Amino acid sequence: MQLWIYLHFPSLQLDSLFSHASPSPLVIVNGRKYLIQQANSKALEQGIHLGMGLGSAAALCSDLQVHPYDEKVEERALLDIAQWLYVVTSDIVLLPPNGVLLKATNMLTLYGGLTPYWERLSQHINALKLTYHFSTGFSPFSAILLAKSATNIISDDKEDLQKRLETHPLEATELDAKQVGQLQRVGIHTISDLLALPMREIARRFNIDLVNYVGRLLGQFKHPVTFYHPPEKFSSYLELLFDIENVQWLEKPLTILLNKLEAFLILRNQVGYELTLTLHQRDSEDSQVIFTSACGDYLASKWLTLCRLSMEALALDSAVHGLTLNLTRSGELESNSEDMFVGRKGQQSELELITLLQAKLGRKRVCKVKKVDDPRPEKALCLCAPSEKLSHKSKGVKPQSPEPTLDHTQQIDGLEFKQQTNQPLRPSVLFPKPQPLNEKVDIVLGPERIVSGWWDDNNITRDYFIARSSSGQWLWVFRTLEQQWFIHGQFS
Repeated sequence: MQLWIYLHFPSLQLDSLFSHASPSPLVIVNGRKYLIQQANSKALEQGIHLGMGLGSAAALCSDLQVHPYDEKVEERALLDIAQWLYVVTSDIVLLPPNGVLLKATNMLTLYGGLTPYWERLSQHINALKLTYHFSTGFSPFSAILLAKSATNIISDDKEDLQKRLETHPLEATELDAKQVGQLQRVGIHTISDLLALPMREIARRFNIDLVNYVGRLLGQFKHPVTFYHPPEKFSSYLELLFDIENVQWLEKPLTILLNKLEAFLILRNQVGYELTLTLHQRDSEDSQVIFTSACGDYLASKWLTLCRLSMEALALDSAVHGLTLNLTRSGELESNSEDMFVGRKGQQSELELITLLQAKLGRKRVCKVKKVDDPRPEKALCLCAPSEKLSHKSKGVKPQSPEPTLDHTQQIDGLEFKQQTNQPLRPSVLFPKPQPLNEKVDIVLGPERIVSGWWDDNNITRDYFIARSSSGQWLWVFRTLEQQWFIHGQFS
């Protein structure tokens, strides 16, 4: 026997959009007939019930908030539910606008039975804080009928499920109103009355659609379904309940989108490196904000910290009525530690620190300093991307001996200079441009001649010295062929 579970969300639009709204009476109204389709607890306490006309509801409650029903909102919410459920179960069927069908048969072996499977599944669903009804069934139609009738039963006893099924009226089935009317005219009012007729009699007196429904309801006919497959890319839109003009107020709706992103990344064992947030503004063109993470994150809490820092300097041109979050760059979840026995040395890794600095200062303002194979001091270093891994060995230069390079300390007038073997002394602070030497200094060490740059017409010929000023500063100075003296750096 095949076992199915149906989840029915009777107030999906109300729960997904207005669960965090002010606790005032609120209803969702059918736009055509102006009937109450969904209502929160405050509205129900005022005597409002489903199916009531809008005029009667307004007469009962003077401060009633009314919103039109939007099927697209529920369809988007249904996709989010399927994405969330896919973490703990497979074989999901979406039945818009407010139903999810699960094939439980293939999951029972994994969880060790129906009871532990439902315990894990219900615990996962309850985290969404949505109102729902549920039921098992030996066919998709039987599970749908029992769940929509708020039976709320989890059982694999086919006889018990069928007995519960037979007591329901025909209005609770998926049959259209025309077929229900035809059956009622001949005295068939419940499912038990319908099942009491032989299948041949049903086929002779009614159309083939009724035969197919009865066969699928009893599990005798195959019920074709289309299973849900998670999307390869993440993109989520959220309509705001009211226009927002303050950037800080965007934090709560953005958290909802980041939680969806977290579920998306966890399902694929991935991390996000770059997000794009589109701000849909009321009176101006949409604007975009890009968030990046050098180390890659999947947790909503960490992304929220980066988003908060990035949006501190953001100014809105007009009110925002909607948000769209896209994952533009992602990758596999990998460990950032090169040595499994070393672990993390501090509170943050190098990439985490880079990520925070980029969020606070901007991507273009955070760089690393990289060595370049150029003898000219002002061209020996350059800026590179902070995520680039730097090599401490000069490329293209082979050591003369296989032994490692050792450090030694050289004392000059009581000051210790630490340098590597066969490496010239270089100052800790190098000026962007050499400055003229306008004071008297004492030459302590040198000269070191540098003649280079002939290949790019920026050749230099300099004699570098280590000197000491009258105030005690250790300077790196050089002399040109024209006997002009300049300061190029300072030793710490």
